[in-house]
Amino acid sequence: MSQASNGRKVRPPVFISAPLAALVEGIYRADTTIGLIREKGNLGIGTFNDLDGEMVLLDGLVYCLRPQGDAEIIGDEVRTPFALTTQFEGDTEEQFGRIDAAAFEHALLDLVPSSNLMYAIRIDGRFDHVRARSVPKMSNYLPLAEIARLQTVFEFNDVEGTIVGFYTPNFLAGVHLPGLHLHFITKDRTRGGHLLAAAPASVSVRLQHAPSVELGLPMTLDFLTMERVRDMAADLDKVER
Repeated sequence: MSQASNGRKVRPPVFISAPLAALVEGIYRADTTIGLIREKGNLGIGTFNDLDGEMVLLDGLVYCLRPQGDAEIIGDEVRTPFALTTQFEGDTEEQFGRIDAAAFEHALLDLVPSSNLMYAIRIDGRFDHVRARSVPKMSNYLPLAEIARLQTVFEFNDVEGTIVGFYTPNFLAGVHLPGLHLHFITKDRTRGGHLLAAAPASVSVRLQHAPSVELGLPMTLDFLTMERVRDMAADLDKVER
């Protein structure tokens, strides 16, 4: 963590490997390596080329969460069309006891000091219930919204684990999903997925604001010739929420 001239710590940026708009249009391959993602941060989320599983970057290791929720560590040579990461230490920490999933989502949003900044989020502890999903490997150009019917949804009950992700302001729509975007992995790092709902039993929630965003623009033919034709908000509501 760098120091400002006044001695205060300067928080690192959030690195976004490509605009989420490209994923919505079906651009599922890029040249960004997992090695680069790990150089940029120690906490993050995303996916892999051909949407081959959900990504969790936690404590410097990258995990792929397969369609049935199984997790495996991924090497630096693997590539991603979309990922976010930052160097995470945490600005604030709050404790939560047993509340239902809807109340927990509202409580997380209430923790966000300003809706005009990005925040990295890490949640550790025990959950009464977690609902998550993943998708099978895809071919390029099938629009993201059409994949919603192919996703696998699974449930965890009375489970310990970690949720990681980001809060993004509305004005960055096109770059990332506005609001909360979170992924879950079990404490033993063997299962997880894209978070749909979580009801905590006893958890700690840490947030860290980002003073800036670093955006990658892939130098691939698919990206360079992409045309925006999809309704991004409507499509993301089908597949991400």
